[in-house]
Amino acid sequence: MSRICKKKPAVCTDNPLSNGTICQRIALLRDILSTSYGPTGRLKQIHNNVGGHVLTTSTSTVLLKRLDLSEPLLKLISTSIQHHTTRYSDCGLFMGIFTLSLIETTQKLGLRTVAASKVYEHLLEECNMYLKGDSCMCKVRVDFTSCDSLVALATSMLTSKPACMLNSREKQHISSLITQAFLYSIPCDSSGVTCFGRTVTVAIENQSVIDSAVFPGLLVDVPEMLQPADLKRLGPGPFKVVLFSTSLAGDISEVGDVALEVHGSVDPDFEVLQQLLRLGEHIVKNKTTVFACQKVVHPVLQQYLRENGVIVIERLGHGLMEPFVQITGARAVASLCCPVPPEVYGLIKGFSFQSCGSRELLQLLPCKDFPFSTMVLCHRNETMLEELKMTCQRAEHVLRLTLREPYALLGGGCTETLLATHITHMSQSTVAKTATSLGVSHSEFLIAVEVFCSSLRAVTLSLEHDGQGCLIDLTYAHRWVPDMDSHTSVGRACGCGLVEDRSNLEKTPLNTAYHTFFPVSLENTDNQPKILDSFSAKLSALNVAVEISNLVLDIKYIIRDVN
Repeated sequence: MSRICKKKPAVCTDNPLSNGTICQRIALLRDILSTSYGPTGRLKQIHNNVGGHVLTTSTSTVLLKRLDLSEPLLKLISTSIQHHTTRYSDCGLFMGIFTLSLIETTQKLGLRTVAASKVYEHLLEECNMYLKGDSCMCKVRVDFTSCDSLVALATSMLTSKPACMLNSREKQHISSLITQAFLYSIPCDSSGVTCFGRTVTVAIENQSVIDSAVFPGLLVDVPEMLQPADLKRLGPGPFKVVLFSTSLAGDISEVGDVALEVHGSVDPDFEVLQQLLRLGEHIVKNKTTVFACQKVVHPVLQQYLRENGVIVIERLGHGLMEPFVQITGARAVASLCCPVPPEVYGLIKGFSFQSCGSRELLQLLPCKDFPFSTMVLCHRNETMLEELKMTCQRAEHVLRLTLREPYALLGGGCTETLLATHITHMSQSTVAKTATSLGVSHSEFLIAVEVFCSSLRAVTLSLEHDGQGCLIDLTYAHRWVPDMDSHTSVGRACGCGLVEDRSNLEKTPLNTAYHTFFPVSLENTDNQPKILDSFSAKLSALNVAVEISNLVLDIKYIIRDVN
C-alpha cells in the first residue's frame, strides 16, 4: 500500500545536555523526587485533565509510573529506577536524586565526560569496597536472635512514606506486623531446597489502623449463610477441597465464541443446569467438604451443595487463585468435567472465623507446615490504605533481602555523610597516584570527587524540607538537624540515632566548605541505630545510579522517528 503522506525525516538533537529545555526538565524531575524524599517529604497529587482517579503519594515507583515523560533521557532514568525498585523495593528516590545530581553538577562544571566517567567508576569501586569491608562505619549487622533490627528496618520504611499517615503508635504496630509476616514466611524445616512462604494482603477501608493483624493461613470472605455452628459440625480435619477456575453460573455465553447446534426440543439452560447438578452429586459422593470457584456458582448448585454439608466459596478472583492452590495443594479445574479426576483434590487442615474490625473472614489453615500468612491492613480511607498496602509489601521484601546479606545501613542521611567524608579523605591522600592511573588531570580528578561527594550530600540535604538545613559533625561525620527551640544538647541524637549529642561535638552546615577528616569509629556504646536502610537496596541503587549517570553523560545524539 502506498503512503498517503510523505515520510518525515528523523529529528536529531545534538549534545542534548547542552539543550536548555532538556536541562530544565532534568532539574524539574530532580526537584519532584527530592521534595518527596524522607519522613517530611511533600506529597504529590497526580490526575489527568478529564477527571478520574486522583493519586496522592511520595513513592518513587508510583510517581514515575504515572508521570508521562516525553524526554528520552528522563524515560531512561525513570525506567532504570523502576527496574531497581521492582527488584529491591527500596531506595528509588535515593537513586533518582543521586543520578540527576551527578548529571546536573557534572554538566554545570563543564567536566569532560570521559574524565568524569573514569573517576566516577573509580569512586564507585571504592564505595563498594568500603561498604562491603569489615571497617565500614555505616553498616550494622542484622541480629536474627532479636527482632529489633528487623522492626527498625520496617519502621524506617513506614516513616519515609508520609502518605501512609500513621502516628507513632500505629507505626510501631504495623512494623511489628510486617516483621511477624516475614517470620511466618520462613520455613521451619530448612533441609533440602528451601522455598519462602507467602503473605497475602487483605485491605479493609474505614477501619482503625490498630485493627490490622496477621493470621497464619489464608483469609477469604465468609461464604453466604455459613455459620460458626456449621464448622463445628464438620469435626476435626483434614478436609477435602476442590477448586474450579471456570464459571459455574450456567450461562451459555460462558461456553465461548463457538457455534452451538440446538435441537428444537432441547432447553440449553436446563441441560447446563443438569450438568452442574451432576457435578454437584459427584462432589458430594466424593465426600468433598469445600467447593471453591474463581468465578460465580449457580444458585441452584450452591443450594444443593449446602444442603449436603459442602461449604461453597465463590468469586475468589484471580488474585487469590494461586494462594489457594499453594495452601491446599489442589489443582484448578478449568471445565465441567465429571467425574473430577482424583489428583486435582486438595486438603485443608481446618477453618475458623476471624473478626477484623467490622468484617468477618474465614481462615483456611494448611495441612502441611507451609509458611503462609494473611496480613489484614486497615486504614481510614482508600488513599492511605493503598499507600500502606504497597509500603508493607515492599518492607517485607526488604526484610527478606537481609537473609541473603544480613546487614543494614545507617539511615537518616548518616550513611551518605559518612560515605562522602570517607571518599573525600581517601581521595585527597592519593590524588597524584590515582589521577595518573586514570589518565586524567589532578584538577579534573578533584572536581569529579567533589561532584560525586556533593551529589551524595544532596541526597542528605533532600531530607530537610522546612528550611532548617542539615549539619555534619566533624568527629563521626553523622548528619544532624539544628535544634531551633533548645539551647541544650541533652537527649539529642544524630539522624540515625546512633550518636548522642554533647557540648564539645563540633558541627558545621553540610552545604558549606569544611576541612577533610577521617571519621572516628564509634566505640564503647550501647546505643542502637533507630533508623536503618536496606543494605542490598542502597548498594544496588548506588551502583546503578553511577552507571546510568555515565551513560546519560556519554549520549551525543538523540534521534527521534516522528512518523
